[in-house]
Formats: sequence, C-alpha cells, structure tokens
Amino acid sequence: MSKNKYGATFWVMVGILFIFWILITWRVNWQHLLIGALCSYGIARFNHDLLLKPEERPLYHKATIGRWIKYFYILVVEIFKANWDVARIVLNPKLDISPGFVKYRTEVKKPLNRVILANSITLTPGTLTVEVEEGIFYVHAITRQNAEDVATWDMQDKLTEIEELEKHVS
Repeated sequence: MSKNKYGATFWVMVGILFIFWILITWRVNWQHLLIGALCSYGIARFNHDLLLKPEERPLYHKATIGRWIKYFYILVVEIFKANWDVARIVLNPKLDISPGFVKYRTEVKKPLNRVILANSITLTPGTLTVEVEEGIFYVHAITRQNAEDVATWDMQDKLTEIEELEKHVS
C-alpha cells in the first residue's frame, strides 16, 4: 500500500477506531493494544471507500466549525421542543392529530448536507423523512402544523449558509 493512496483521512480513521477500541476494552497491555491496532487498521482498510473525500467533508473547514456547532446546538433544542409537543399530543387525546405527508424542495446542494438535513428531520419527534430525490424531500408528520413547519424549517437555511461559506473558503 502506498502512503498517498489513502492519505490523512485513512490514518485519522485508524486513530479514531483505535481510541474507540481502547475505550471499549479499557485494557492497555501490549496484547490488547496490538490487537486493537490491527483491527483498527483492518477495518479502516476494508472500508476505505466509505470514508469521506476532502471535498465532501464540511466539518473539517475551520471557517465553518462555529456554524456546525450552532447547527447541532439548535438541533438538540428542536429535538427537545418536538419531544414536548409529541408528549403533549400523547397525553391529551383531545388534541388534533392529522398525520400526513409533505413534499418540498430544498436549496441544500451537497449530498452529505442533504443527508444531515434528512436525519435532522427524522431525529425530531413527530416527523420522519421518507425519501429524498434530487433535493425533493418527502416527509411524514404527525400533525398538519408539523408538516407545514418542516417545509420552512430554518435548519435548511443554516445548511445553505454553511455551503455558501464553504464556497468562499475553497
């Protein structure tokens, strides 16, 4: 294997897997470390084509890291708010439940960012991303209000801002 074939991404993944190995085994004798290093290398080598290429890695841009932290903070807040709403619906049977699907187009361009948006929608209780096709999202929501909110969710705008910032950095 040539050194440049995998590059820094490969070795970072080996390091992350090795640290994970140490954390789950909690052993630091040479036998466990050797097995952990070999397993980490083998897993990273077997899955090297699954690793993100530099042009697909938004999290590694120094200019956008603050925006990513803000994005994930806001996501956690949204998840808690949605949990509260779903709990209210479950505990109060008189509240209107009108499940349905919503279809909308997003301005998010990068495939990885679309996956992040789809997973963010699914992580938020009461909504589920069913399909994504070329920027068109199909989302199931537990109430009509949730369905309308998904199409105008400001998390899309946050990802679009990050993409715009990445264009200027590159």
